[in-house]
Amino acid sequence: MNKTLIFILAILVGILIGGLVGELLAYFLPTSVVRTFFMKSIDFGFETITLNLVIIKLTFGLTFKFNFISLILVVLTVYYFKWWLL
Repeated sequence: MNKTLIFILAILVGILIGGLVGELLAYFLPTSVVRTFFMKSIDFGFETITLNLVIIKLTFGLTFKFNFISLILVVLTVYYFKWWLL
């Protein structure tokens, strides 16, 4: 597998895991400024597309949720892969 493809895949996994960890932290933290900070996120991706074929109805969509923990994990991924790719 190409190293660049692995790098891009690792960044996407970092974003996904960071979103999950951020949501879990926000769920367990009490209502405060810290919880508000972890709940802030940016959603990006494709809107859902529905394809109705009379017999079957297909819906496609992809959205990523990017928050502060995702940013930290992406920075750590880039730092790790900087040494691996050189």
